[in-house]
Amino acid sequence: MPEIIITGLPAILIAFLSALIITWYYIPKVIKVVRERHLEDKPGFNKIHKSDVPTLGGIGIFGGFIFGFLIGVNGYLPGLSYFTAAAVFLLFVGIKDDLVYLNPRKKFWAELGAAIVIAVFTNIHITHFHGFMGITDVSAVTSYIVTLIVIVVIINAVNLIDGIDGLAASVGIIASVVFGIFFYLSGDYGYAVMAAALQGSLIAFLRYNMSEGPTKIFMGDSGSLVIGFTLAILAIRFNELVANGKPILRLESAPAVSIAILIVPLYDTLRVTILRIRARKSIFIGDKRHIHHMMLRAGLSHRQATLFMSLFNIFIIGVAFLLDNLGILLLGLVLLALCLAATGILNMIVKRRLSEKPKLVKIPDMAKVSGLN
Repeated sequence: MPEIIITGLPAILIAFLSALIITWYYIPKVIKVVRERHLEDKPGFNKIHKSDVPTLGGIGIFGGFIFGFLIGVNGYLPGLSYFTAAAVFLLFVGIKDDLVYLNPRKKFWAELGAAIVIAVFTNIHITHFHGFMGITDVSAVTSYIVTLIVIVVIINAVNLIDGIDGLAASVGIIASVVFGIFFYLSGDYGYAVMAAALQGSLIAFLRYNMSEGPTKIFMGDSGSLVIGFTLAILAIRFNELVANGKPILRLESAPAVSIAILIVPLYDTLRVTILRIRARKSIFIGDKRHIHHMMLRAGLSHRQATLFMSLFNIFIIGVAFLLDNLGILLLGLVLLALCLAATGILNMIVKRRLSEKPKLVKIPDMAKVSGLN
């Protein structure tokens, strides 16, 4: 019997649908096991939820994603086994952090290890600076270093925004849709399959993550690390396709556009890193300085905060594509200015709301006032 090879749009659709169906089916099984084994995520100092909530949703995300990806990508991507190996490694790192606790520095070294696998054993590299600061092609050493930095930064950025319901998944869906459409229209079907599989698994997960009651689950680090890793690979491929391939659009500022696609996690990470350094605190220790925490303090619900941040992400992506001809540096400054303006408005809303809160009036002890014992 001849081998059946699915290519083109059918492969992309199969990857999307199979990932969605498997994650949709598997998440309730994960919830059941987590509850039976009492492995829920418990409330804590840097956590917003007030009751025990099942975690390890990343297992369901990974199961759907990797199945859809592998079934649709047959024959498209060299180095496939190394990507899969690195993703599996990060899955288990995340599971350990979800179940026990993993020192942030150890998690960083694990992320770096996964990045090294990609940089050393695959052709997924940043090899071109698109004329930024007059630089085009870069040396092999510079390529390896920049590739490692990009992968680790994006993994951590996605991991850091996973603090309210639906945010990390929504950002992942938006980014994978944009990357996926770009790859498909450019004829780069292997990476379009990867993006489609990620979309399917995240859409299915979002249904459970945004619910209230017995079907609610968090993705945990087992999900955010794998999502961040996959988005990093898609971002690198996006830039390399523009630099060396035949993309559907000849972008002048591809690096700035890819930053716009991932603006929510990248800007939030930059912001909290600066704030922690200014406060002389470790950048590895979590706090409640993130933008999603500010939105909650502004009176928004999880759903509202996720919706507004997702809409802002889409707005920034539109601005980036429209103003692509400005150049990398100028477009990057425009994006930064828009983010700073939005954060400034949000900060004013938070301060106004806090100032309007009724102040507690201390009632004097009448026994002491009257001199009674």
